[in-house]
Amino acid sequence: MSHPSTTFPRLRLTVALAAGLVLGLTACSGDEDTTLDTAAPEPAEEEAGADVEHAADEHADGSADEGAGDIEVEMVDFAYVGLPDRVPAGTRLSVLNTADEELHELVAFRLPDEEDRGVPELIQLPPEELRPVLGEPTAVLLAAPGGPQISAVGDGTFDEPGRYAILCFIPTGVAPEDYLAAAAETESGPPQVEGGPPHFVQGMYAELVVE
Repeated sequence: MSHPSTTFPRLRLTVALAAGLVLGLTACSGDEDTTLDTAAPEPAEEEAGADVEHAADEHADGSADEGAGDIEVEMVDFAYVGLPDRVPAGTRLSVLNTADEELHELVAFRLPDEEDRGVPELIQLPPEELRPVLGEPTAVLLAAPGGPQISAVGDGTFDEPGRYAILCFIPTGVAPEDYLAAAAETESGPPQVEGGPPHFVQGMYAELVVE
């Protein structure tokens, strides 16, 4: 079942907050080196378990539809289900969180035209190198388990052709209500909440081509 989108004015992410999100990369390293210790996990749906496999059967075709429209992306632990590899310009994404406990988000960054590295390689970069590559997010959609979509940046419409990195920066294990409350109070920088590594470290990332 789809949920209505909710826009929280106090939750709108500024450029500073968007840049601060990638600071989560630093926390993923066990030493002074800011790069990740291990290779990025493949964003394979089987990593998310049986729930992903069941949902993936309904979205077997990863190609874009013939025309732009609305696509609902299911967010599970830790993957995006039903997100095509390619979509036509004008496509609007919405999110549905079917996880039991984890808050999830879909943060989209349009990659520079000259950038030819894939998302798995990019997330290995230290924060000071990754931030300028990502730039400002074009969309930030969040949802608590079973809750309505929160449109923090944009409404999920992808009008500009190009290649997009899709990432979830939510810290693993953080209570949804704690994160949303902290985000509502944050003027700049990432919400100050305790939690584990960001979800993209668990494989919750993807690459989307808008044509």
